Amino acid sequence: MVAHGQSAAVVVTGVGALTPIGSTVGEFWDAAVKGSVGTAPITLCDVTAFPHRMGGEVKGFGEPRSGLPRSTQLAVAASLAAAADAGVRPWTSEPARAGVCMGTLLGNRAAVEPGVMRFHRGEPPGDMDGLESAPPLVDLADAVSRELGFMGTSLVVSSACASGNSALAYAADTIRANRADVMIAGGVDEMSSALLMLFTSLRSIAPDVARPFDRKRAGLLVSEGSAALVLESYEHARRRGARIYAQLAGWSSASDAYHMTAPHPEGLGARRSMERALAMAGVPVDQVDYISAHGTGTPSNDRVEARAIRDVFGARTPAVSSLKGALGHAQGAASAIEAVGCVLAIRDGVIPPTANLADVDPECALDLVSGEAREARVDVAVNNAFGFGGNTACTVFTRFDSRSAR
Repeated sequence: MVAHGQSAAVVVTGVGALTPIGSTVGEFWDAAVKGSVGTAPITLCDVTAFPHRMGGEVKGFGEPRSGLPRSTQLAVAASLAAAADAGVRPWTSEPARAGVCMGTLLGNRAAVEPGVMRFHRGEPPGDMDGLESAPPLVDLADAVSRELGFMGTSLVVSSACASGNSALAYAADTIRANRADVMIAGGVDEMSSALLMLFTSLRSIAPDVARPFDRKRAGLLVSEGSAALVLESYEHARRRGARIYAQLAGWSSASDAYHMTAPHPEGLGARRSMERALAMAGVPVDQVDYISAHGTGTPSNDRVEARAIRDVFGARTPAVSSLKGALGHAQGAASAIEAVGCVLAIRDGVIPPTANLADVDPECALDLVSGEAREARVDVAVNNAFGFGGNTACTVFTRFDSRSAR
């Protein structure tokens, strides 16, 4: 156990993911490296009222736990996969020093949508209208804690589309403050009419596919998914002989304080998040090998993010790609899924391509990986996440070296 007042190195020892391109980590990563696209016509909710009806759905995921809404089931499935990957069991750690932090945008909102729609149609309500199966947001974490017997922190955070990174940051802070030895952290959101309605009203949905950083990009595609990472203090991981994927070396968040939906035109929050996360990690900008971009495919987001990256890294940027061309935008789950991608890029020495990127917008001039994956040693990966309200969050993953663990 780390002595009071000391900071523990935070390491990643397990990963789990359910995504539109794969419902296991292996399937997800193989498809991501191939540049496969998982978006298709939406089937999980009524889309007849919407002009654009494409999105990303987790395939082959049934209802293994009756009585739990889809978001909770996705969160539990990803977390149990990550725990199994890490070899974490309830007896691995003192239960009170093992916790959970999940990020989400809408959580279990879809469970109450049928009743809401009946109300708007003037129809009589059904029994509870689904409320009995829509527990509060915190159950996204509590359900994981119950499954694993974790008795420490159980928390859900919501910072819009930055929620996954925000959850990772909170969990890492908890470990560094010596309030936990093990934390499962990640994000989850499910497909719903509310998501479609939100982004349709903003006129930000693409008609066919998402094209991050492309000259012809026309918007994002909503999607769903969940991802979880097992974070541990290095000392705890060392004592139990755990395999270490990478170190979560830096993290930061900032606010644009500018607009409800539009990013600051100069990318001030994005820039601050990257700069502060790199400073915390002690990594100079010229040592970053890969940036997993937020890269939604909307005209303003991609342009502003590209500017922020150039402002931080200069004219010669690291390799950059966005997984949202393949996955769509999984909201609170997005940056958690992309964090898994960063960890695996470090492990395998490969950078996944940006799907659907054929003609780079000159305003998005970066070292963009497209067409096919790029083999390269990745020692440092930066994961960007930017959300509504100007919420920005950045995490920095590094190749683990026990000699420099701090």
